[in-house]
Amino acid sequence: MGKLTSGQWTEIAIWLTLAGLAFGYSFEFDREIEFYKFGASGWPRVIIAMIFLGAIGQFVQDLLKTRTDPVYDPGYFSQFSEQGAGFMVRMGLTLALPMAYALLLQGMGYYFLTPFFLGFYLYLTGERRIKMLILVPLSIYGVITVIFTRVLYVGLPIGYWPGFYDFGNWAVILLRG
Repeated sequence: MGKLTSGQWTEIAIWLTLAGLAFGYSFEFDREIEFYKFGASGWPRVIIAMIFLGAIGQFVQDLLKTRTDPVYDPGYFSQFSEQGAGFMVRMGLTLALPMAYALLLQGMGYYFLTPFFLGFYLYLTGERRIKMLILVPLSIYGVITVIFTRVLYVGLPIGYWPGFYDFGNWAVILLRG
């Protein structure tokens, strides 16, 4: 069994705390919806459960992983130590980026902000190939956007800051037209 670093313990503590706080907060907006038996907090609680299970799964995987296993090959990421200031900065950015995205989403809108968020997050995880930094985020963005805007006809945040509002409206008209 592997021995966990302080960074791994910190990461699991942060994710579990985040999931616990989010679950507690979900009771603040838990309202009954006439045609949906799970209420307003149903889907957010599913996402929270996925965060919780993902954190536990990563924790168990880290515990079971042995560093002397000949199959273990960290590949490209072996250059990144799981200790030290650089690791803590990357881990902090990895946790802070989604929060910054959530804070900016209402003002800037999904249609403008999401491709940049996905690209930066991919870069943060270690991807450095320009082709992948462009194609992967645009593919994810395109699939999610088409599913929500054309198939489900769900309104995604268009933003309310000048310029971003116009861009968001243009994107919705283009996609639904």
